[in-house]
Amino acid sequence: MSEAKAWKQQMAMRSDDWSGFANRKSGRADHRKYMWLQQPPVHRVIVAQLVVSAVLALALLPLGITFTLSSLLGGLCCSLPNAYFVWRAFRYCGARSAKLIVSSFYRGEAGKLVLTTAGFILVFTLVEPLEPLALFGSFVAVQAVSWFAPVLVARRKTPVK
Repeated sequence: MSEAKAWKQQMAMRSDDWSGFANRKSGRADHRKYMWLQQPPVHRVIVAQLVVSAVLALALLPLGITFTLSSLLGGLCCSLPNAYFVWRAFRYCGARSAKLIVSSFYRGEAGKLVLTTAGFILVFTLVEPLEPLALFGSFVAVQAVSWFAPVLVARRKTPVK
């Protein structure tokens, strides 16, 4: 079989996939067959950040309630603004929404910076006593969870049939 004929067969198979997608009445893609069309499950990163924040707070419990509360607040100062960013940035999808996607990413990042700053201002003004080492250590540790975002967001390579 020539290369051109093989390429035509392959393209015909792809067009069959698209026809099945376009003929769906619900407008929603079959999540197993069209996995590449779905939004990434970025909420897993936020859940992991909240879990790490809680684990750090519980790990510091033997040192006292000040360490525990400071650690928990540091984790929340990181994970809550990140949750806002994820909600804001991943609201839109599709090529037609490209401008909305870009603007929502910028707005989400700006909001995240404002919320992080406001969180630290509120913590330093309202919480007495405070342990800065636990607060910033927990903030950095929870922020480090973002380094593993590709692992947390990864999907299966082959669709389930």
